[in-house]
Order: sequence, then structure tokens, then C-alpha cells
Amino acid sequence: MAENYIGIMCGTSLDSLDFSLCCFEKVKKLKTFKSYRIDQKLKNKINLCKTKPTNLSLFNETDKEVTSFILTCLKKFIIFSRVKKIKAIGYPGITLVHNPSKCISKTLGNPEILATQTNLKIIGDFRLSDMRAGGQGAPLAPYFHEYISIKEKPFVNILNLGGFANLTFKSDNKLMAYDTGPANYLIDLISSIYFDIPYDKNGLLAKKGKINDKALVAMLSDRFFDQEIPKSTGFERFNFKWLTKFKDRFKLSNKNTMIATVTQLTIISVSDAINSSHLDSPYIFFSGGGSKNTFIKKEILKRTGLIEIKSIPGNFDYKNLESSAFAWLAMKRDQNRLIPRAYLTGAKNSRKLGVIYR
Repeated sequence: MAENYIGIMCGTSLDSLDFSLCCFEKVKKLKTFKSYRIDQKLKNKINLCKTKPTNLSLFNETDKEVTSFILTCLKKFIIFSRVKKIKAIGYPGITLVHNPSKCISKTLGNPEILATQTNLKIIGDFRLSDMRAGGQGAPLAPYFHEYISIKEKPFVNILNLGGFANLTFKSDNKLMAYDTGPANYLIDLISSIYFDIPYDKNGLLAKKGKINDKALVAMLSDRFFDQEIPKSTGFERFNFKWLTKFKDRFKLSNKNTMIATVTQLTIISVSDAINSSHLDSPYIFFSGGGSKNTFIKKEILKRTGLIEIKSIPGNFDYKNLESSAFAWLAMKRDQNRLIPRAYLTGAKNSRKLGVIYR
């Protein structure tokens, strides 16, 4: 009988908790997918936690609420999917602190409580286990990207446009992956704070605004963009404080200019990363929430000359790719398999990713 694995994922936008039910035997495929919206009250609490990660009472309170929300959604998903037997569930947590240099990964959503309450095998702490092996703890999804693309000729490159962008590709037939920098995170911040909307649909606001070229050049001079790979990043580096520094320095009082400039930062940093990575294949698949931003996609394709692929075999698409990746990583850990190509994250050797909670 085919073994079922569930992957749970929540991106930096905190819009929803995504569930993928997958089977990887013989035919790799997604069987069922469902998203559950995170209400604004809980979202605000999580964001507050991100700004005060050392506040223990706030963390404990929020962690309890997040864990309870996951349990509620998981029960709904199991009923919705009509799955009879689940081998294991992969849940990486909602990241609060990601600091590879100090081997710190602090997340919300307690895998031990999830395992106890559901009587299911929960596999978590994927990023921390990679850090303990000397890696960056990210990106991890590219191992799954290779798995679903391995029979594709030529190889399909994958660009995930979540809060931050990461690129999976082959160069000289060698699998490579790294974070290129911000994708939606800064754009969504500006949309929320200055326009009172969750995101800039199709880049309509960005297209109306005038780019501040001097501010853009200064943003692109951030040391991260010149770092050698492997590299990863997140809101610890690119955040509201980082944004305010340029806003004050270049007197960016016009909100339309701000969103246009930051959107251009995403377009150029991603395009420059692609153009300098010597991709073997001209084909690219977009995943993550940013894949719905037609303006950003069009500009990246124009600047890189790549050809967009709209679908991947196995029912995987831009919405479910990341949660499906953690279902696959859960399977690998459940089967006690080593994950090779440690160079992708900078880890010293092939290692088992994830901690099993029963």
C-alpha cells in the first residue's frame, strides 16, 4: 500500500497554513492540497513575536496559540482529504529567528505537542539539523525540486518568489540553489503600512510609481548580494529597519516611489542572480505567492530571456510546491535517509534532516 506523507508550510507573508498530502512511491504526486487562512489577530501576534524574539512570555503564549491552530487545521485537513493512514508529517515551523552563524533557529508551532495530541509522527527542526551539520539551514526545498524535475529534459529551473526569493538550477549539470534576496516581503510591508492592503496585486501600484534610482543603487549595494554561495537570508536582514534607513537617507516620502523602488529591487536582484548563475536550461517554473505578480514575472523573463513553464508533473504547482517539499523531506527522515549534496546549504557532509517526534 502506498504510504502517505503530509507537509505543512507557512510562508513569511503569514497569509495561510498550507497542507499537502503526497505519495512518493512509483508515481510521485500530490494527492490533496488545502490552505487555511490565518486570522489577522494571530498574524499580528506572530509579527510582534518576530520583533521581540527574546520575550519568553510572549513566545510561549503565541507558540501555544499557533500550535492549537495547527492542530485544528490538521484535523480538518485529514477529514477533507479522507486519508486513512498517515506515515509522517513534516512541519518546519514558523521562523522567528534564523541565525546560521550561531546555530540558532527559533520557530513557532511545537512539534512535540503536535505529535502527542495527534498520536502521529511529526518531523520538525529541519533547518536546525542542517545548521548542526555546519549548513545555513536553507534553502532545503531544492532537494525536492531536483526530485520532481530529475526526469525532465532539459532540467526545469525553479524560482520561488515567497517573502524571499530562492533559485534552484543546474549549471554544468551540477545542482545549485541559493537565496537571491527579497521577493515579496518588503513589498508587502509597504503595501500594508502605507496602502493598507496586504499586497500589491499584479504590481499595479509599482507600475504607477516613479523609481528613485539613487535609492535603488544604494539598496543593491547591500553586501548580501555580493556574497558567495551558499547563502540564505530573511527578515533578520531585510526588514522595516533596513527599509527605513533608505527612506530617511533619500527622503522617500512618496509611497508610490517607495513601492516602485522596492519592487525594482526584487526584479533586478533576482534577474542579476539568474544571469550570473550560468543556467544550463532556459526553462523556469515560478512558485510562491510572487508567481501571481504578473508585473514582476514579466520583468524577470524580459531581463533574463528565460521561458516560463506553467506546470510540473505530479499535480505540483506554485501554491503547493513548498508544503509538498516538507512532505518529501519528512519521508526521507522517516526512512532514515541521508540527504546528499551538502554543498547546497554549506553543510559538511550528507546528513539526516529533521527531528522525529512521536
